[in-house]
Amino acid sequence: MTIAFSTRSGGSSESRSSTSGATAPAEVSPSGPGATGPVAPAATGIRKLVLTAASWSMMGYIAGQILRIAGNLVLTRILAPDLFGIAAVATMTSVFVALLSDIGLHPAVIQNPRGEDQRFLDTAWVIQIVRGWVGWLASILIALGIGSLATHGWVPAQSVYATPDLPYIIIGASFAFVIGGFQSTKYISSYRNLGLSMIAKIDLTSQALGLVVAIILSWLTQSVWALVISNLISSLIAAILSHRWIPGTPNRFRINKNDALEILTFGRWIMVSSFFTIFSANGDRILLGNWASSTTFGLYGLALNLVSMIDGVGARLYGSVGTPLLSKLARENPAGLRRSYFKLRLPFDLLLIGSAGFLFACGQTIIDLLYDHRYASAGPMLQTLSFALFMARFNIMTPVYIAIGQPRYFGILNIARAALLFTLVPLAYLIFGFDGALWAIALHALPTVPLIYYFNSRHNLNSWIFEIFVLVAWPLGFKLGSMIVNDASSFLPH
Repeated sequence: MTIAFSTRSGGSSESRSSTSGATAPAEVSPSGPGATGPVAPAATGIRKLVLTAASWSMMGYIAGQILRIAGNLVLTRILAPDLFGIAAVATMTSVFVALLSDIGLHPAVIQNPRGEDQRFLDTAWVIQIVRGWVGWLASILIALGIGSLATHGWVPAQSVYATPDLPYIIIGASFAFVIGGFQSTKYISSYRNLGLSMIAKIDLTSQALGLVVAIILSWLTQSVWALVISNLISSLIAAILSHRWIPGTPNRFRINKNDALEILTFGRWIMVSSFFTIFSANGDRILLGNWASSTTFGLYGLALNLVSMIDGVGARLYGSVGTPLLSKLARENPAGLRRSYFKLRLPFDLLLIGSAGFLFACGQTIIDLLYDHRYASAGPMLQTLSFALFMARFNIMTPVYIAIGQPRYFGILNIARAALLFTLVPLAYLIFGFDGALWAIALHALPTVPLIYYFNSRHNLNSWIFEIFVLVAWPLGFKLGSMIVNDASSFLPH
């Protein structure tokens, strides 16, 4: 697909998200006594470091999206839309549990001055393993709860939650938590040091092999289990390669009380933020799953995935480059933080806002070109959801707030987004039906903009000229999309 079950501790799934080539010149393998992992690149200048890391990150992301689109095109011709709806619920459950159990391991290692100390890394690894098992057990409880609700008739009969096999799908898919828990912390250290070449290779290799397995099993079984099994295999490959391909000292089972306390203390606001992110990022699927059939839910998931591919461009670089870069600046050159913040935002604001206009103009045409007639109803959904990209440009605030030591800011923002989502979407559904709910999903975060500007004003991170300037990208994107619609109309079936 397509449906990203991945719950690996590092990298993208999707997601997150999810190369080949020579090792980036900015990476230096560890050497000498006591080497603990991928060490910081040589002092060749932060500009070269960032460009190298960004290049590897984007090459990996683009190649991954090509695989993802190719997988979509193949699998949607093998499997029926309702199977993707079932898979989307399993994905939602995995993301729900992943966020619920998020204790900020990655940012804790990336921003900590002792992030290269092997004892600190081993402690983080043990915590990560425990979190994996806890995540799987939590998923089992959720699966049993959904099954119980369906058995007692407490969900609508046409709802995707009433699918008899859904609890077993959730339990099987979420075992990826356990597998991902054993991923090496050398993976996190590579992010810390902006050494992303091996990260890209691992992500792409696991994704490509998982896709091959998904296609073969889908063709043989015509079952959603093909997606479940292929994701588990992909997670296993990624975990193994994180130990085998990334140079450095292997992890071992040991835990230091003080290190564990430091990690957990840092992560407390991230845990609060993640708890509400569960609802702000997944509330749409929680709500729509109760109102929509498995087919409609699968079409929604398809449209959402296409929007997420564009959103993921910024999320990929914000996560892989933005967090370590901005954390480094906050530690070493606080005066340069504002300038780097706007330099990071500019290209992605233009891309995301321009893409919103583009998708609104030609969303239906894109669906008609890529998929068969069974998926045509995803077109209007894609056009509506395109407006979510207006708010996606503020995703950079997460690494910014981590870098300046204010994780509580995005915790507060996620609380506000969750409250708005669970207020506005049901209200819109009650008044305007399913289409109204879609518009509420796309625009629910808009009222949080004043709160973002307030937080930014306390750190000199606002520019009204910048905010107005980037909006010109929407009509430009709309114009380009309209041109494509006109050109495509000559060969699309009527």
